[in-house]
Formats: sequence, structure tokens, C-alpha cells
Amino acid sequence: MQKMIHGLQKLFNKNLLYFGLFFFMMIMNSCKNEVADNPYDDVNYNTGSDQGLVPDSNSITGLHKNIFSKRCANPGCHDGTFEPDFRTVQSTYSTLVFMPVNKTTVDSVSFFTTRVIPGDVNKSFLHERLVTTTSDYMPSNGVRLTDNEIGHINTWIANGAKDVNGNPAVKPNIPPTVVGYIAVDLNYMRLDTIRYNGISTNPFVAPANSNMIMALVATDTADGTSATDPSQFTVFKLKLSTLKDDFSAATTINCAWMSPIPFGAWQAQINTSAWSFGTTVYMRVYVNDGFQPFDVEFPNTLTYDYFKTYFAFIIQ
Repeated sequence: MQKMIHGLQKLFNKNLLYFGLFFFMMIMNSCKNEVADNPYDDVNYNTGSDQGLVPDSNSITGLHKNIFSKRCANPGCHDGTFEPDFRTVQSTYSTLVFMPVNKTTVDSVSFFTTRVIPGDVNKSFLHERLVTTTSDYMPSNGVRLTDNEIGHINTWIANGAKDVNGNPAVKPNIPPTVVGYIAVDLNYMRLDTIRYNGISTNPFVAPANSNMIMALVATDTADGTSATDPSQFTVFKLKLSTLKDDFSAATTINCAWMSPIPFGAWQAQINTSAWSFGTTVYMRVYVNDGFQPFDVEFPNTLTYDYFKTYFAFIIQ
């Protein structure tokens, strides 16, 4: 009897071992089948839709990749140091299309107000800077763009200067632009034409202990037409400071609109007796067309130094 019980126990233990192995194999197989049957295993997430695409050479994306980023976004140039900003395709577009010209070149044959006017190559200052026969051409490193490269830029402008998504350019409500000034005495004799030491970018000479009138001109243009009539500007101020880069304690003059022929301008009357002989007084103009969150300031801290000295007078 004892022998029989011992035999049955061995058989039971053996069967238990087989059952355990069988159960373990079932679990492993189940796991294996679960992984194999994962419905996402065969999905190819890399469709290759953005692989090897070559942008259209006549698009802003192609222009940035092939020209602006390589030839213009050089250290100290259009790398964000000043506009246009050619670091990215987005900054390239936003600082070119409908944007006002900040630098009026000395020897340009025509006056340009806008960097890129969609659909009008000849009125776009970008085109002028590339093809001009004067020394003001771009790129300024002496290696001009090829006719083929300029042709791609012209085609993009002529086709409407479309954005990265191929959408037509939309004219923004851009800030006004300060164009310049004329200074006259009370007999309307020009004062601003007489520059200190005869240098055109130096302060003009203002007579001591006298009155003069500043006629200040600003426009609000994006494509050669005025977006807001300058006479309707909500802010037009002139600030005067004896410190070139510090206007925190400047004298502020609210300008009045006047309409002399052939242009309209804002005027400020200044009495030079407020400053001693030999003092240089720097000017900054502040304007707003009523649609900008901040007043336009020109010259400003980042403006080229010769603009700061040009917008100044010295008491003599």
C-alpha cells in the first residue's frame, strides 16, 4: 500500500511539473502572439514626404536657402544686427515685404520708400540695391549676385512676393516713417543747409539767441500711397537734448500741423537762447498714426551715428 501511494505521488509530481511547464509556455506564447499581433507594428511613420524636397528657386523659401542665408546673413550684417534680417525665412519675409526703407543711400539714382512692393520690381528697393551701378550695391562684400540669382528674386517680387505657404502678400498697417526736416529762420531763410565744418552729416549751424522753425516730415506709406494722412497723426513730438544718446531729461515740443507748398509738415518753434554758444543740441522725432502700440522714434539709440549728428544743430 505504501509503495502504491509513493508511486502515485511521483506520478502526481511529474504531471504537476509538466502542467507547470505547459502553463508557462502558454503564457510566453501568449505574450509572443500579443506582440506579433500589435496592429501598429507595420505602420511606417517615416513617410518620406519631407525628404529630399528642393524648394522652388522663385519662392521665398528657395531664395532664403540659396541666396539670403548664404550671401547676406553674414556676421555683423543681416544676421539680426540690423534689418532686413535674413537669419530665417520668416524673418526674411517679415522684414522685406511692405517694410519701409531705413537707410537712404547717398548715391542712389532714385528715392525708394519700401524694400519690397509685391508685383512691382522697379519700385522695390531690394531690386535697386542689387542692380545699382553705384557703390551702394548689395551684397557689400564686393561679390555681386549673378544675373540668374537676381532673376529669381525679381520673379518672386513680380509674382506677388508670396509667403512661405504661397499666400499673396497682405499689406500691414506699418508704423510711420520719419523722412527728414527743414530748419528756417523767421524770414524763412534756410538754416539746415549750413553744416558745421562743411560736412553734410554734421549738425547744422543755428544762430545764438534767435528763433527758428523746424518743419518735420513723416509719412505712412507701404506701397507708395499713404495709409494714414500725416495731418491725422495722433502724435508728433520733437525732443531736444544736449546728450546724443540720453533723452531722459529732454525738452519736449508738441508740433503743430502746417501745409506749406509743395508738402505738408509738422512744425516746431525753437528759441536758441536756451543754450550757450558752442552747445550741440540733438533732436529726436516721435510720431504715431494712431494704430501703433508705441510711438516711432527717430533717430533712436540703434540708429547710425551719422543720423544722430544730422538730426542736430550747434549754437554759433
